[in-house]
Amino acid sequence: MVAEKFSQHVKGEIPYPLMHVLIENMRSGQRVSQCFLVRLKAQRATRAGDPYLEITLADRSGTLPARAWAEATQRYASQFDEGDFVYVEGRAETYRNTLQIIVESIRRLETYEHDAGKLPGFDPSLLVPTSERPIDEMWGELQDLVASIEPASLQRLTRTILADYETEFKEFPAAVQYHHAYVGGLLEHTLEVASGVSCFATGQPGLRLDHGLVTAGALLHDIGKIEEFKNPIAPSYSFDGQLIGHLLLGRDMLRAGARKISWEDEHLLRLLEHIIISHHGELEFGAAILPKTAEAIAVYYFDNLSAKLNMVRMHISKDGEPGEFTDWHKLLGRKFFKGTVTDAAEGSS
Repeated sequence: MVAEKFSQHVKGEIPYPLMHVLIENMRSGQRVSQCFLVRLKAQRATRAGDPYLEITLADRSGTLPARAWAEATQRYASQFDEGDFVYVEGRAETYRNTLQIIVESIRRLETYEHDAGKLPGFDPSLLVPTSERPIDEMWGELQDLVASIEPASLQRLTRTILADYETEFKEFPAAVQYHHAYVGGLLEHTLEVASGVSCFATGQPGLRLDHGLVTAGALLHDIGKIEEFKNPIAPSYSFDGQLIGHLLLGRDMLRAGARKISWEDEHLLRLLEHIIISHHGELEFGAAILPKTAEAIAVYYFDNLSAKLNMVRMHISKDGEPGEFTDWHKLLGRKFFKGTVTDAAEGSS
């Protein structure tokens, strides 16, 4: 089993290595004594009325559900919160084909270190799920797309908004849990959508997609998530995010930036706003209005494609069961083939 040296911890006079086993390498039956990031925490009750904690733990390789039953819940429920680095002791087991950790103890890292001694080699980067692609590389590709936008007013607006929120844009996830739910996820997802629509608009002239408008719309379609979420390491919804949502928050951010710019045609700004408030495609999926332009429809479908493919990739990467197909994906309602085209060809021969 692959393991990474997490730090050196001294207990009494006997030094021993504290090994961090990445979530993607954990197996059922394994003892757990290491640090995680708490992504989600909720107190529940069994059918018998006994309290338990439902927790989502994370490291840079992914997330893992955890449960703390009655005794552990009563003892440790108040000793950590969402967004905390924690030290967990327990065991990994499989329940309904899903690996989870049964928690015996869970405390904030600061509390654990106060009681047991410092972990001098503690590296939080091991615990924070992050995009596999280099952030600066993706940001550079995003700037190349901005440079391709015409007219100049549309490019200036896009560049200004992205520059104003550069730090947040590089850090925030694209969602709390379903897709691109990791540091840099918003940037990765936006780049996928914008690259797709830009290439499509250029390569399919017969569709009469306005390249500048559709590219700007793709680059800014999720900008409101910077206001919708808080804490990129352990994201949750902000007050405005709960009450307003990222489509209208993004429209407001767009309008604030547009006041500083002279527009050749005011319709251009409205067309860009329309992409943002309609990019969920259907009213039942949260769109403020149905997409009514070719550019809005294009952003909707590329946005949906990027999200769905990321969900498939993450589901396959987390599946540790034997066989050619994954376990059932609840949201997408199916199993997925885990192999490659070569694997399928060899299997049929």
